Amino acid sequence: MAGNALLRIGDFSRASSLSVKALRAYHESGLLVPADVDPRSGYRSYSVAQLTDAAIIRRLRLLDVPLDAIKEVLEARDPTVTKKVLADHGAVLQERITAMQCSIEELQGALDAPALHTPVHRRHDSAFTVLTFTGTVSEATWLGFLDRALAALSDAAATSGSRVVGPFGGCYPTLLDDDAQEVVAFLPVAAAPLLPPASLSAGVQVGELPATDVAVVAHHGAYDDMDDTYRNLGAWVAEHAEPADFPVRELYVVGRAETDDPDELRTELCWPVGDAGA
Repeated sequence: MAGNALLRIGDFSRASSLSVKALRAYHESGLLVPADVDPRSGYRSYSVAQLTDAAIIRRLRLLDVPLDAIKEVLEARDPTVTKKVLADHGAVLQERITAMQCSIEELQGALDAPALHTPVHRRHDSAFTVLTFTGTVSEATWLGFLDRALAALSDAAATSGSRVVGPFGGCYPTLLDDDAQEVVAFLPVAAAPLLPPASLSAGVQVGELPATDVAVVAHHGAYDDMDDTYRNLGAWVAEHAEPADFPVRELYVVGRAETDDPDELRTELCWPVGDAGA
């Protein structure tokens, strides 16, 4: 992926799966300094090349590696240094060191030898009437929320006689905090129904998903490595489009309700975009 294009902090947050709060903290600590800071507004912008460092930071923080050790890895860009830092971090992580080291080496080499990914394409999504279910979720509670939302929305559609016309999905705004994020789950229906009291009490509402152009990539398999797909989608948006001011959408084309095999899951990541330079 090319490295010179810039993403504003909110869009960089989407692409890197790091919260805006975390990015600001990493800037203040000198760990991940934005490529550009507007002197008047203070808005931070990051280069596509920095998505690699962001991915390394996120993965090492999942192991609770201290920030000063992560900084050592980023500054050295040497597999030997990475191996030493991980080894020093503790014997309890020994079994995960080899896999983590390989992952970091692949990320550091991605700019020169990018891996093949499902091609990103652009399409126009029309406006849809949707049934919605909103919740504030964390990484630990996200899957449970999706299961509850799908059950509530499916029950509301059935009891109101609504015809479902698209896959179950969710709208994800910019990740502002590591601890929680408000997610709007939705189910497209043919027309706005009169919801029964039980559905309203459960939190189901009728809304509209606005029409927009989206950059789309299909993520195949488990959700655990979806951040890699977001990173490549964000890089494509930076190079070919202008991020639009709508939440990113995830469409669970083949979801947990359809299969118990994580390898069979299929999710469309849809990033709303406008014309580049608009």
